Amino acid sequence: MLLGLRRIISLRSQKEVKKKLLDAAFWITVASLFYFWAILFFALIFISLILYSDNNIRHWIIPITGAITVTVIAFTVSILLNENFFELYNISTEVSFDFSQYNSLKYLVAITTLLSFGIWSSIYYLNNIKKKKKASRSSFKIIIIAALIGFSIIIHAPNKNGSEFLFLYAPLAIIISNYIDIIKEKWFEEIFLAVLVFTPFVILFLEFFSKG
Repeated sequence: MLLGLRRIISLRSQKEVKKKLLDAAFWITVASLFYFWAILFFALIFISLILYSDNNIRHWIIPITGAITVTVIAFTVSILLNENFFELYNISTEVSFDFSQYNSLKYLVAITTLLSFGIWSSIYYLNNIKKKKKASRSSFKIIIIAALIGFSIIIHAPNKNGSEFLFLYAPLAIIISNYIDIIKEKWFEEIFLAVLVFTPFVILFLEFFSKG
């Protein structure tokens, strides 16, 4: 997913567009073979084409062609190894809105920190878009949309074990790092970074004692 998102963001340069679209479609499709709902990020490719005002019909066809190619190869491998279309991959369209798994203290600390810092940084990130050059605004919007897609995956993830937050980390890391760059108060920046650094250790500490 990181590789696919990277290729989508790099479309801003308008260089090697066909290759970047094919790469993005390739990596997102591969990810969806192992976690089906990663396919939602496929919409980000077409959204990026809209934001960059790309009217080249070939650029709209390339991602679909790339996805079909990967799917055909993947299913062929699965048939050869297991004599079944889907057995080799984790293709499950199940959804779940059961959040009871998040009731433990370690999840509450992690989610509260992640969402509070993410929302706070996103507000400044959105305000900062207006100050950017017109050519750079599309990339900023793509990051926000990627974060929303990642959040939607978390909401309906069938197995809520913490791994679903990986889809949110990449866009949120970009948003938070951009916010850190514009913090003027040195003391606030240091506290902000300290909380981000020590939160994982607090979670590990809670995990250790919950098992003990």
